[in-house]
Amino acid sequence: MRLAVRQKLVLLSLLIVVVVSFTFTLLHLRFTRQLVEEDLAERAVVFAREIAATIGDRRELESGPLLERQIAQIMDARTSVLQLDILVFTGDDVRLIATSNPRARLPLTRADTTQVRRRRPVSRLIADRDGRYWEVMAPVVLDGTVAGAVAGKFSVGRADQLVTRSATWALLLTAASVVVMGVLMSVAVQFVVNRPIGRFLAAIRDVQRGHTVAAVDVRTLDEFGVLARHFNEMMARIHDFSNELQTRIKEATHELEGRYREVERLNELLFAMQRSLGHAERLALSGRIIAEVAHELGTPLHSVAGHLELLRQDLPPALASDAVLRRLTVIESQLTRVTEIIAQLMDLSRREPGPRVAVDLNRLVQDTIELVRPGFVKHGLALDVTTDPALPHVLGHAHQLQQIVLNLITNAMDATPPGGRVSVTTSRRPGVAELEVHDTGRGIPAAQQKLIFEPFFSTKKPGRGTGLGLFISAQIVREHQGRMDLTSAEGRGSTFRLQLPASA
Repeated sequence: MRLAVRQKLVLLSLLIVVVVSFTFTLLHLRFTRQLVEEDLAERAVVFAREIAATIGDRRELESGPLLERQIAQIMDARTSVLQLDILVFTGDDVRLIATSNPRARLPLTRADTTQVRRRRPVSRLIADRDGRYWEVMAPVVLDGTVAGAVAGKFSVGRADQLVTRSATWALLLTAASVVVMGVLMSVAVQFVVNRPIGRFLAAIRDVQRGHTVAAVDVRTLDEFGVLARHFNEMMARIHDFSNELQTRIKEATHELEGRYREVERLNELLFAMQRSLGHAERLALSGRIIAEVAHELGTPLHSVAGHLELLRQDLPPALASDAVLRRLTVIESQLTRVTEIIAQLMDLSRREPGPRVAVDLNRLVQDTIELVRPGFVKHGLALDVTTDPALPHVLGHAHQLQQIVLNLITNAMDATPPGGRVSVTTSRRPGVAELEVHDTGRGIPAAQQKLIFEPFFSTKKPGRGTGLGLFISAQIVREHQGRMDLTSAEGRGSTFRLQLPASA
């Protein structure tokens, strides 16, 4: 939702007011609670000292029944007093003489007793399941000696209730003040900001309609008034400039008409030069690729072909079965295909290929699958093939298109670990035949996807590929006016999608 300037100013101001107001209110309430607790602690200590001061001598101190009656009277008069204990010090021992709660003695430690013997009172705030209260211990001094102590437990419940009520009212008043300030700020922003901005927007709308004499009627002495004066001066200059520009445009139009035809002629010449330059760059790149391929594949191909022929000649008749001869024929046909690929690279730099014919892409896929199926079995991979019976033919060169299909399927097989799956699917779209090869391999990082169709770039391990397969395939696709896309994510496999125009 888009907010106006007025709404932004009001909301921002309210946010600042809310944060500051509630922060200081909470700090004030916290300090108030601390002061109340400190006052209660001091009162509890004073009260314990007053009780200790009423004990006049040791006989009165050791008179348990008398002290218990006094304690009962105090408890009746002071509802905030939860418990009172009278203690007597005898040497290092501490005896309980009188208490208001015989079942539970106040948990005073040896350190508390030591501090009281030094005539220093003890006080601490306790919070447990019974609530919050102060534990206080004051010395009883007789004849200049600490003879005992008065220990008390004083409730702070009433004070907590008062502090809570005070906090509630303080927060309510703060919230009400924030609401009032918000309303007042909204009214102020309406008069100070919104009205001048509305006049500026009205002038801008006039400019959008084509009026060059629009003016802003703001006569204040603040920034909006200064901005309005500069805006009006600018619009006056624009009006003068517009009139002068129209005059010059009329003068320049006649000259531009003559130069336009000259530019058309130069553009045609430039386009022809760009085509020539592109063809020259393609020839240069193809020559570099051919040199690398010839260097890398020439010697191994001749060696393999020679040994294959020797193997066929030296094969004993007992081993020359139909299956063995068929495999030797497949090897020989693939060597021939590699030779044809090199020849195709030569053709890229020398001449355009011959005439194209209608190619059945489904049949092409089935033939290629038969070639690579043993490799899938060897690597322990599953292969799914789904073809569209109504797939239209495509116009092209069958051996070049089979080269693309073979390259995509072998790449998917190399990228998929044992137990994975490769899917080959053909489908049709209006005017397009589509082939999709999907694998469940490791995927291609985003940084490498931009380079995947570049020559000599490969994601395979060193020695596993030259990086020419996808480059040559992309060249063939472009020559067939088709398109090849890649969709991949690390850990989720890759999908190559080939689209070729359907044959009329």
